[in-house]
Amino acid sequence: MKSFNLNIAELIQFSPGFIGLQGRRLLLHDLSTLGQFRKDLINTVGSAMAQRILTRKGLFWGQADAAAMQRLFTWDSKAEMIKAAPELIKILGLAYAGIHSFEFDTIPKKLSMTITCADSAEVEEYRNELGKSDGSVCWVITGYLSGYVSYCLGSEVYFKETKCQGAEGDDCIFTGKDIESWGNEFRKDQSFFVAEDFHTKVQELSRRIKEQQRNLAISRKQLLAAKKSDLLLGIEVRSKTFQNVITFADRVASVDSTLLITGETGSGKEVIARYIHDNSPRKKYPFLAVNCSALPETLLENELFGHKAGSFTGAKSDEVGLFEAARHGTIFLDEIGDISPMIQVKLLRVLQSKEIRAIGDTKTQTVDVRVISATNRDLDTLVAEGKFREDLLYRLRVLHIELPPLRERTEDILPLARSILDKLILKMNSRNLHLAPETVDILCSYSWPGNVRELENALEHAAVLSTDGCITPSVLPSSTTSGSSGVSGEQKFTALSDLEMSHIYSILQKTNGNRAKAAQLLNISESTLYRRLRKFKK
Repeated sequence: MKSFNLNIAELIQFSPGFIGLQGRRLLLHDLSTLGQFRKDLINTVGSAMAQRILTRKGLFWGQADAAAMQRLFTWDSKAEMIKAAPELIKILGLAYAGIHSFEFDTIPKKLSMTITCADSAEVEEYRNELGKSDGSVCWVITGYLSGYVSYCLGSEVYFKETKCQGAEGDDCIFTGKDIESWGNEFRKDQSFFVAEDFHTKVQELSRRIKEQQRNLAISRKQLLAAKKSDLLLGIEVRSKTFQNVITFADRVASVDSTLLITGETGSGKEVIARYIHDNSPRKKYPFLAVNCSALPETLLENELFGHKAGSFTGAKSDEVGLFEAARHGTIFLDEIGDISPMIQVKLLRVLQSKEIRAIGDTKTQTVDVRVISATNRDLDTLVAEGKFREDLLYRLRVLHIELPPLRERTEDILPLARSILDKLILKMNSRNLHLAPETVDILCSYSWPGNVRELENALEHAAVLSTDGCITPSVLPSSTTSGSSGVSGEQKFTALSDLEMSHIYSILQKTNGNRAKAAQLLNISESTLYRRLRKFKK
């Protein structure tokens, strides 16, 4: 493992009620809250004691992360593991960190390292609450680097913040050395790091994490079994109406009665049919689907029942139909409302006798197959109009599932969208497809007349057009965004982005490039201005 190969998506796990770094629980904090805490801490115990407390917090944090890196990866060398420190600083959102210089001798253990950090979260929280500082304020980062590298090396290594953005300059600079190389120069700073035996505590923490991960794996399996009705093909189902559908599907999966699934186009009729088959005693056998409206009468008859050689021009050999090919399994007849009267008669005979006769054959053969059919049409109305046989409808509709359209189960839109993006990541070999916050509102407010199928197509369209993997309104189909806004997503969001960039650059020109003054005029922090400029340069 090399340090630059660390990836946040592989390290951090997000789930409702839990954020973790490979088994160790994390907690998201708001920066303004931390800033207020720092201010209260300084006012209560004084600046020196506050620095000691926050440095020790960072020290333990760094040692815990080093223990996790040691447990998770096989590093190419001790140096590579040490070099991962600034990568973790970036992943954790503490700052944009990089190595400026690095010298390391294994025997004796001598280390000299300089790390630069831009856009420090600690500088921003300090300035928001306390203004400009007189000295270093990145106490947690200082402790973190010291704890991390000390654990990696197995001996004392300490960092000092020799230059801080909170006081002056564009970057924060941290210098780290082994304790012997520091000599007397570090004696007055060492008191900030005095603490209990963190190393032993971290080793005990690692042991507990391994045990918790084993227990967690068992609990997840039990939870998945207990909440089976809340999942459909691995997708979380939140709406009560669709949870009822799945509960009913679970109940009917164990029987062989015919089932009719009705619902609008694209609402997931075949998905439910497959779900029922996969949870039935027939799951080891084929699931074969046919779209009855896609084939003319003669071809559909041949597709369903097969033919004998010589039964018509071009029939050079016997061909097995779907009813025979699906033996012991399930046949799914989609768009059943579009079949002709002749096919209706033949299908009725199959359902009554459990026998089929291939085209051109004089003999019948028994079939053992479950029939699930689906339609987006009102079969009762077709019966009343004389277009569909009433006796066939009764045979097909022993059991009935009515699928709600997507607009009536909006709670399921986001889980569906995220599942679709996961599939697109594999299909398009893309590492990072995700929804922008403003896109979430558009997806949830759009009526989706084409249901799940339209959602799939819209997200694939957006994924193809996205340049950085972020699904913004500007890359969604115009039909999707026009219903949520008077202008298209591209017009709206691109214009705002250009306006923001133009305004910031005009303020910088007025201040002759002075970022501190520009940030003050813009009523934002200097760190926020730094981030905006870096985004525009990209």
